[in-house]
Amino acid sequence: MLLIDLYQAVEKAIHDMGIHPEETRGEEAGQWLMLREGMPIYLDAWEDPDSNPWNYFVFEKDKTVFQISVPFCYAPTLKRDEFLQEMLVVNLNLMYGKFTYNEKDNVTALVYRVPGMSFQSSDLQTVVDSLCYYAEMAYHVLKDEFNLKRVLAES
Repeated sequence: MLLIDLYQAVEKAIHDMGIHPEETRGEEAGQWLMLREGMPIYLDAWEDPDSNPWNYFVFEKDKTVFQISVPFCYAPTLKRDEFLQEMLVVNLNLMYGKFTYNEKDNVTALVYRVPGMSFQSSDLQTVVDSLCYYAEMAYHVLKDEFNLKRVLAES
């Protein structure tokens, strides 16, 4: 898939959600930011310059990637290992996403990633709704046990 075609498909999907794509565009091409009740939803489309062992099987067919990332809470300082183990266990049950942890920023997020050729405009609303549902559920179910703090978009 050509990267420009992926950009256009993403913008069409955003438009079909009833959102003006120009209001969501990031500083660089292929970046969009949507908000849901203060929770950031990052959409990114790019072309990988190099294959890696984790994506070699699709790289020759399509170097483009589409990803949604919903950072929703900071990992706890106490019981971090137990919290991260819980996220791995819960991953088994998720549709359209997976939990991930960014150690540098100490942020837990939900991520959806597909090769660009697999992106379907008609699926964007469902995927975003799913990721936001899981983010809300995980936060509310685990916030007291792990003393979680929300990640909210800066105003």
